[in-house]
Amino acid sequence: MSNKVKFTSNLKPIREIVDQVIVAVLLGIITAIVANGFVEGVRWAVKEHPIDSIFNITIGDISLSCKVFVTMGLAGLLILLIRKLLNISEWAGPAESIYAVQQYKETLDIRRGLGSTVVAFVAAGGGASVGQYGPLVHFGATIAVILRNLSKISISQNIVIACGVAGAISAGFHAPIAGVVFAHEALLRKFSVGAIAPISVTAIVAYATNQYFFQTELTFFVPTIPIDLNALIPFLLLSAPICCLVVISYMHVLRQTKHLVSASKWSFKHQLLGCIVVAGIMGMVLPDVLGLGITQINQMINNEFTISYLFMLLMGKIIMTALCINTGFFGGIFGPALFIGAATGGIVAYAAVTVGLSPEMSHSLSVAVMAAVGAAVIGAPLTVIIIVIELTGSYAYGLSAMLCVILCSTLTLRLFGLSYFDRQLLDLGIDMRIGQEHIALLQINVTEIRSSSYIIVEPHTSIAETQERMQTANLHEAYVCNEENVLLGKVSMYDLAQTMSLDAAMDSHPLYFITTDSLVDAMKKITTFTGETIPIVSQGRLINAISEGDLFHKILEVQERIRTH
Repeated sequence: MSNKVKFTSNLKPIREIVDQVIVAVLLGIITAIVANGFVEGVRWAVKEHPIDSIFNITIGDISLSCKVFVTMGLAGLLILLIRKLLNISEWAGPAESIYAVQQYKETLDIRRGLGSTVVAFVAAGGGASVGQYGPLVHFGATIAVILRNLSKISISQNIVIACGVAGAISAGFHAPIAGVVFAHEALLRKFSVGAIAPISVTAIVAYATNQYFFQTELTFFVPTIPIDLNALIPFLLLSAPICCLVVISYMHVLRQTKHLVSASKWSFKHQLLGCIVVAGIMGMVLPDVLGLGITQINQMINNEFTISYLFMLLMGKIIMTALCINTGFFGGIFGPALFIGAATGGIVAYAAVTVGLSPEMSHSLSVAVMAAVGAAVIGAPLTVIIIVIELTGSYAYGLSAMLCVILCSTLTLRLFGLSYFDRQLLDLGIDMRIGQEHIALLQINVTEIRSSSYIIVEPHTSIAETQERMQTANLHEAYVCNEENVLLGKVSMYDLAQTMSLDAAMDSHPLYFITTDSLVDAMKKITTFTGETIPIVSQGRLINAISEGDLFHKILEVQERIRTH
C-alpha cells in the first residue's frame, strides 16, 4: 500500500507538468486565433472601401470626409448596447490583469473582461484613437482564467494569467520572445523558473499558429543600414529627457481628461456623443490621428512628414486618445504611445540631422525614441527592446534603442511612477510598489486567523473563581465581558494576585484588533505588545482572540504560498 502511495506521489509532478503544457498549448492556439481576428477585423473596418465616397463633401476646392461621424456613431451605439446587455459600468484592461497576478484572493471578472475586449474591437473598428494591444493582453488573461476554471487543472492563477498574456503579446505583435519577457517583467515582476516553461510554450504555440494559419509580416518597415553607435549615442542621451517629458505629458493628459469627464457629470451616452462630434471634426481636418496608426508610424519612421505636421500629429494624437479612452471608446494606450513616440522621434531626428547627424542614421534614432516612449508608458523596457528587434527584424535597431529606452524609463520612474497601469491601480488605492507579499497580507483579515484558546469572565466574577478558571484552562489571561459580550477589559494572573477585586486588576484599554484589520495592520499594532492573546472585536463585542504565534503562522503561510507559486 505504501509503495502505491509513493508511486502516486512520484507521478504528481509529471501530471502537473503535463497539465500545464496542455493549458499552455490551448491558450496559445486560442489567443492566436482571437488576436489575429481582432487585428485583421479592425484593419478591414478602417481601410478604405468603395462605399466611402458617399461620405465625402466638397466645399470649393476642398474635399472633406464625414466617414468618422458614421463609423464612430455606429460604434457608439454598439458600445451602449454591449454595456447595457452585460451590465458593465467600467471596462477592464492590463492594469486589472497585473493586479490579478500580484494577488491570489481575487480573480478576474470574466464578463467584464470579455465585454471589454468586444468594446475595444468595436471602438478600434469605428476609427477611435485607441490601441489594440492592451485589450488583447486582458483578453489573454481572461481566457486563461476561463480555461483554468473549466479544466480544473492544478495550475496557479498567476502563472495561467501570465501564459494567456504571453500568448496574446506573441500573437498580436508576432513577437514570441517579447511575450515571454512581458509576462515576467510587467505581470509576475520576477523571473520564475517554474513559470517560464508554460509561458514559453504558450508564446511559441501562439506564434506557430500565426505562421500556420495566418499571414505574418514585420510591423515596422525600416531600411537595413549599418548603425554607427558612436555617432548615435550623444543624440540618444539627449533624446531620453525629451521622451520622458512627452511620456509624462501623455499620461498626465490621460488622467486629467478622466477627471474632467467625471467632473462634467455627463451621462455615458452624452460622453460618447461628445467624443463622436470631436472625432468627426478631427477626421475631417487631421484624419491621421484617428485609428490604430500603424501606417502613419511607418511613414514617420521613414521621414515622410514635415516637422510642422509631426507636431500636429503629436498633439492631436495625445488629445484624441485621451478623449476617446475616457469617454467610453475603450482601447489600449500602448499603440497610441508608439504613434506619439514615432512623432516625437521624427521631430528629434529632424533636429539631429540639422545639427550634424547622418540622414541615414535618423531612422534608428526615430525608432529608439518611439521605443522609449512606448516602454515608459507600459513600464516594460526589456519587452519593448525585444519588440523592436522582432518587429523590425534588426538586432542593430534594438541595440541602438536600448540606451534611450532604459534612460527614459528610469527618468519616468523617478518623476511619475513605474507605468500608467501602476498609476491606474494607485488611483484605486492599490500600490504595486509594496510588492506581492505586502498586497497578499493586506488582503487577509485577522478574522481568517485560527483562534487561540481564551476565557471570558463577567464583571462580578470573584478573583478566586477567575484564577481557578485560568488554571483549569492553563491560561494566564482572561477577558472581562458583560452579558452582551461587550469587551470591558482584560486581566492577567499576575495582576489578580496583586489586588483584591477584578475591577482593580482589569486593564480597561487592552490592545485589540477589529474585524477589518489586515495582517499588515495587525503587525503594526503588536510592535509593543506583551501578553498571551489579542482580542478581536466587532462593534465592541469580543468575537475571537489570537496569539502572536497565530499571527506569525498565518504570515508564514502566505509567504510560503507566494514562494511556491
